[in-house]
Amino acid sequence: MAGKSDLVVAPPRWSSAFFGIAEQELEQHLEPLPERLSAFAESFQGQVSALSGTGLAQALRDYEEFFTPLQQGTVYAEARLAADSADEGARKLLDRCEELWEMAATKAEFFEREFGELPEKAAGELLACPVLAQYRNHLRQVRAAAANSPSAEVATVLAQLDPVAGWERHARRLLDRVTVVDDGARLALGAALPVLYQADRGRRNQRCAAISAALAPEADLRASALTELTRARLARQRLCGQAGWLSEENANNQLTGDEVSALLDAVGARRELVHRYYTAKAALLGHPLTDADRYAPVSASADELTWPEAVEVVLGAFAALGPAVSAAATDLIERGAVDAAPGKGKRRGALTFSAPGGHSCVLLTFTGTQRDVLTLAHELGHAVHAALSGRLGVLSFSPPTVLAETVALFAEAITMRHWLHQAGAAARPGLLARWLEDQLVTAFRQLSVHEFESTVHRAVAASEPPDADALGDLWLSAQGALYGPAVSLTPGYRLWWSYLDNLYFAPGTRYAYAFGQLAATSLLARSEERDFGARFEALLRAGGGGSPADLLGPLGFRPAEPDSWQSGLAALEAQVGEFAVTVS
Repeated sequence: MAGKSDLVVAPPRWSSAFFGIAEQELEQHLEPLPERLSAFAESFQGQVSALSGTGLAQALRDYEEFFTPLQQGTVYAEARLAADSADEGARKLLDRCEELWEMAATKAEFFEREFGELPEKAAGELLACPVLAQYRNHLRQVRAAAANSPSAEVATVLAQLDPVAGWERHARRLLDRVTVVDDGARLALGAALPVLYQADRGRRNQRCAAISAALAPEADLRASALTELTRARLARQRLCGQAGWLSEENANNQLTGDEVSALLDAVGARRELVHRYYTAKAALLGHPLTDADRYAPVSASADELTWPEAVEVVLGAFAALGPAVSAAATDLIERGAVDAAPGKGKRRGALTFSAPGGHSCVLLTFTGTQRDVLTLAHELGHAVHAALSGRLGVLSFSPPTVLAETVALFAEAITMRHWLHQAGAAARPGLLARWLEDQLVTAFRQLSVHEFESTVHRAVAASEPPDADALGDLWLSAQGALYGPAVSLTPGYRLWWSYLDNLYFAPGTRYAYAFGQLAATSLLARSEERDFGARFEALLRAGGGGSPADLLGPLGFRPAEPDSWQSGLAALEAQVGEFAVTVS
């Protein structure tokens, strides 16, 4: 682990080598892709059914050869734009990559479609070939999706006419234009939101009002972008024969609809835990709560941490997970792969950008709060996951969302446990409250956002797309049910749905956080078992090479068993009860 004295005191910006691959090299690798795509189609279109296991393995390697640099270039450009929305060079690179993706969707779509159309016996024989072991889970997912795939003719037309990419670009530009003006300063949302975690109530109220005011302009345009994206995706799903708006996300996560419903029902049935927590928090703070108070610290004495102190806490926790995990996390910090400094044009929130080859980088805004430390742990969890699965190709390195969030939330949990062991008696209550609140937000608020999203999809499917006012009503209804009577939501809060990136760019992904939180709680209870570190490392190295059930099973968590969810909820209930007792 890097010594504290060796680290830069100020939160870092990305260095020139933050992604681990030179931009010039990325450009060179993109140049021959159109020719490679044409050659691939000439070699394999109409021939997949005749391939042996060895032949299919070679075809898959060729397939990865042109998708790998395209994925790397796309992720690199997205990362640069997230750090600076005015980076025109990155925008041009992203536009070029999107053109190549559209070309690939037209010229290479046949490959997975033809494999999906193979008779069961032929496909089963291929899947049993040892030479295809690395691709087996991906090919199983291709087979599972085949029943809901459109015909070749429809797929070709869809690739050319699908408006989703265009609406996503429009939504990104709208979100990038949101600017918060407070005390004369002009701030991006990513720089404005951390004030909500400060102890000064007047400051929080002022910043909340400023954010609400910033969201008012173009709210109608963001509403249109959301509803049109929803309409386009629903149309695409109907063409593909998908049963519901979540079916694609469930398939990506390798979960059945019944399994997801069981998770959502289990969490939804325990919403009173959130109500109890905020009732106790209001009593502790000594005043009624509004949306500006949701994330207020319960202890005004919470110390701010320097960047070196935060890094020391997180790397110290990761060291308990074994040398490979520790080395990967340290390398990311030391080679400048974490951008943590506030900046103009920097995207809101925290993000990890990962591409095949073990390339990953982290973007966050560090202001010294307890929450910032856990955010660093969360994103480093994602980045280490990508670093250790980097030996796998573009088809296998990336885990499903539920598994990725399990790893990142476990990184938070293991960091908090390490931090609590180091903390003095005076700091422990505030740390425990911060952790409990974060867990409740992850499990329950994400469910509330999911329910909001479900309502929007139902309305659009019924040809009743909600405008900005109607979306505000739906948002306040869902959030009111979440927080209960202890939190009063201000009128300006009705627009806060409109800055949530996932609604526009990753629909249906919110339940993954509830999955990950409860799974992480279960893993934490088992993390001191013999050989846990080696088993956890094996999970990270597997990337997306197996289903969540296959990869979490050796660590003792089984998503199909109801007790797995109830054990996590019981742990949260115990923490809420302990917190309430301290207040009474």
